Amino acid sequence: MPNSATVEISQALAGLNIDAPRDLYKDTVLEVGAADRAARTDSPIGPVWVAWSTRGVTALSPLFEANTFDDFLSIHRREAYEATNLSADLGSSLTLALDTGESADVAFDLSGLGSFQRLVLAACATIPVGQVRPYGWIATEIHNPGSVRAVGTALAKNPIPLLIPCHRVVKADGSVGNYAFGAETKHRLLVREGALLG
Repeated sequence: MPNSATVEISQALAGLNIDAPRDLYKDTVLEVGAADRAARTDSPIGPVWVAWSTRGVTALSPLFEANTFDDFLSIHRREAYEATNLSADLGSSLTLALDTGESADVAFDLSGLGSFQRLVLAACATIPVGQVRPYGWIATEIHNPGSVRAVGTALAKNPIPLLIPCHRVVKADGSVGNYAFGAETKHRLLVREGALLG
C-alpha cells in the first residue's frame, strides 16, 4: 500500500500532466493518419499532389515542386500513403474547387498548424475569386494589425496553396509580391481569376 508521501507526489505529478503545445512538434513528422492518403490530380498550375485525412485536405504541392511522392512527403513532413485516385467524397468537390477557385465545399484539416497560422489561413480563405487583399487586411481581420510580417510568414508556409488562396494576397501598393511557386505563377493565377488584367 503506498504511503501518504508517495500519494502526494503522484498527485502533484498528475497536475503537471498537460498536453504539449501543438507548435512543439511543428518541425517533426506528424503521426500516421494526420494525412493518411495522397494522390495526384490536375490544377490550374499543372498536376499536383493532394493529401487528405478523414477531416479534410492537409497539403498540396505541384509536381514541379515535388516530382515524386517521396519529395511531397519530405516537403510537407507528413506521413501518408499513396493512393491511385482521390477519395470519392473528396474528388468532385476538390476538382471543382481547383477548376473554379471556389473552395467553400472543401474541408481542410489544419490541426497540425499553430493557432496563429490557422487564423491567418481562415481569413485568407474568405477572399473571393477575382479579388485581392493586402497583407494588412488579413492582420486586421485577425484582430492583430501589427502582425503584417508574421502574416506574410504564415502565408508563405501555407500547406494548401490554391485551395486556401494565398495567391490573392498582395502588397499594400497593389503589386503582386512573393509566392511560393514564383511571382509569375501568382500573376497567371490572378489573371485567370479576373483579379488582374492580362
